Amino acid sequence: MTERTLNNGFFLTCTFLAVAFTALAAIPAAAQLDIDDWARQAGEQIVWRQTQLSDTVYLLLPEPGLAGNLAVSAGEDGILIVDDAMIPVAPKIKAAVAKIQEGRIDFVVNSHYHFDHAGGNAAFGADSAIVAHANVRRRLLENRHAGANFSATPFPPEALPIVTFNESVTLHWNGEAIDVIHFGNPAHTDGDAAVHFRDSNVVHAGDQFPNLGGYPYIDRDVGGSALGLRDNMAQLLEIVDEETRIIPGHGPLATKADLQKYHDYVAETIEYIAEQKSAGRSLEEVRKDGLPEKFAPYGNGPLSPEPVWIGYVWASLDD
Repeated sequence: MTERTLNNGFFLTCTFLAVAFTALAAIPAAAQLDIDDWARQAGEQIVWRQTQLSDTVYLLLPEPGLAGNLAVSAGEDGILIVDDAMIPVAPKIKAAVAKIQEGRIDFVVNSHYHFDHAGGNAAFGADSAIVAHANVRRRLLENRHAGANFSATPFPPEALPIVTFNESVTLHWNGEAIDVIHFGNPAHTDGDAAVHFRDSNVVHAGDQFPNLGGYPYIDRDVGGSALGLRDNMAQLLEIVDEETRIIPGHGPLATKADLQKYHDYVAETIEYIAEQKSAGRSLEEVRKDGLPEKFAPYGNGPLSPEPVWIGYVWASLDD
């Protein structure tokens, strides 16, 4: 097995993604972000960096970070990919996969419905079977791209998952069982799935775990929940071990220790905010005072600044 070194410049180039997701929580619903423009930029700029994780499983990481990380399973049975970014990025995805193994892409698994992970479905659906949680198909049928503030253009029929599940589904592919798991709680969205390549000991966590060093984005527009995210990541921790290679939705390859740290600060901030709410304090008061100093390193992360995260938790406590 070989491994290529990833470029740490990812953190600098994910700024565009960070600004847009932060904007989701801050701008009026009437304002909309231009996904087509974003996708064109991504298609022009992205280069896919390959890392081999097992005999059959590979990570494709986009530089710059204008799309989500992809996983590829390639072997005797054929090719399966997890996520497919956006339509203008599809030619580069297909070229990157062809460098691993030539041939048709048989399966596309969507980790969730957001445009930077499932926005390329239409470029693959004519030849590939798309697999996703039932709520991913539901959200695509609603022409959602990511929350209320992104412009919504209709998805063609070939962009829709044709295999859906509610709890989990297992694909027996390239000599191993590949579990696609919904942990039972709305989290980053209401249709998140983690993909566990059992024998390879690799997990694609989707955007339930963005390895970017800050607070996650919660898509409240479809019922996403900070508490559900905490609980789902606790379940994922039970599946992985110290040798598991964890592909986050965004950011560099991670370990169980990275996931544990992420889970812990998410869980501890939820506990603190819940205590403040139970004590009768208002959301405005808690936001003004901020979180305890030990959480300061996470408050300036690229997705959800501290006041935004406090709001996500506050709203989730009412669910």
